[in-house]
Amino acid sequence: MSVEGSQLTAREEMETNLIRSLITSYFNIVRQSIQDLIPKAIMHLLVNHTCQHVQNRLVSSLYKPELFANLLNEDEALVAERTRVKALLDAYKDAFKTLSDVNLKSS
Repeated sequence: MSVEGSQLTAREEMETNLIRSLITSYFNIVRQSIQDLIPKAIMHLLVNHTCQHVQNRLVSSLYKPELFANLLNEDEALVAERTRVKALLDAYKDAFKTLSDVNLKSS
């Protein structure tokens, strides 16, 4: 190789080849990183776009005034279960109060 008419020494040629090799490796790493990131970025944007549109469609289908009464109806089985559990709780409270009164009178 000649630089301005002079020959490179063996050391300079070795350093030049090393720098060339390092630069080539660096660009290969950068190119691989970009190749890995592009599909990820595209999928990220597609998924976010899809999620937003699906959410908008779900919200718009749910928020219809004519559906409110139907959506707010409570299952009859749940109403019956809640009533049964409340009656049971009231009975337990009465029993506890009675036991507390008995304990106070016997003390």
